[in-house]
Amino acid sequence: MRKYNLGIDIGGTSIKIGLFSLDNFLLDIWKIPTNKASYGDKILFEIKELIAEKIAINEIRAIGIGVPGPVAKNMVFSCVNLGWGEKDVVKELKEILEDDEIIIKVANDANVAAAGEIYQGVAKGYINAFMVTLGTGIGGGVIIDGKVVDGINGVAGEIGHTHIDDLFNLNCNCGKIGCLETVASATGIVRLAKVYLNNSPLPSPLRRYPDFSAKKVIDYAKDEDPLAMEIFDKAMEYLARVLAKVTYIINPDIFIIGGGVSNAGNFVIERIEQYYYPLVVPFIKKTNFAIATLGNNAGIYGACYLVK
Repeated sequence: MRKYNLGIDIGGTSIKIGLFSLDNFLLDIWKIPTNKASYGDKILFEIKELIAEKIAINEIRAIGIGVPGPVAKNMVFSCVNLGWGEKDVVKELKEILEDDEIIIKVANDANVAAAGEIYQGVAKGYINAFMVTLGTGIGGGVIIDGKVVDGINGVAGEIGHTHIDDLFNLNCNCGKIGCLETVASATGIVRLAKVYLNNSPLPSPLRRYPDFSAKKVIDYAKDEDPLAMEIFDKAMEYLARVLAKVTYIINPDIFIIGGGVSNAGNFVIERIEQYYYPLVVPFIKKTNFAIATLGNNAGIYGACYLVK
């Protein structure tokens, strides 16, 4: 008897599996390290082994999966952090599970996180949302009419690689220069801070540290250190400029801000709005901005949403 849905969030460090009832109530969460050896060819097998330890395979109705890479029409194009190239996860997992009746859907992890927030998080009740994750990089997820949007190449919403900066010209891991990710991600804020420290005469407690995190920059900005405030404001200005462009393309009901930088809460929202509204007024009088609330569980909720 089919009585469970699974929401699986495959990350570069760990894999999290949420066990859901058919009425989408979260029953349990299981977690294993991500085995990236041999180009990640054991990942799906180890997922099957974990599931089989907990429940019978023939009790599964559907499985939703979020992966850290571009996905379109259930086909994974590349997951560098897993060692995967182009991969038909649906076909392979069905063969491993030996059950062709299980419904399986796959999407990019940022899109899945956005779906999670619309399903059971801060955006519940909305049908159009755009989520930005500000972590080591910048991810983006698009939900239109309650549906995840992948795009033909699986890169819908990936605003981290929007060219936005011609001042600092920092190199991005994608191979381009001046991407949003280089100046507004957690890593980007640190890189921006180091440029400012080398070129500004302003004193700052940041100068005491040979190395520091984005959190340190934000904490000093909250304490009104002038240089830290200037750095963080510049990062949020860049982000606001890109979100203004997103507004004119899809005009979402809500922007959701997630990732490590979002832990600064309303301090982040206030800075984004400060630069966002002058760019969209008079056409946009009010836009909803909110901090993501599901944290590390957004992926499993969103993966379940794919198949609920």
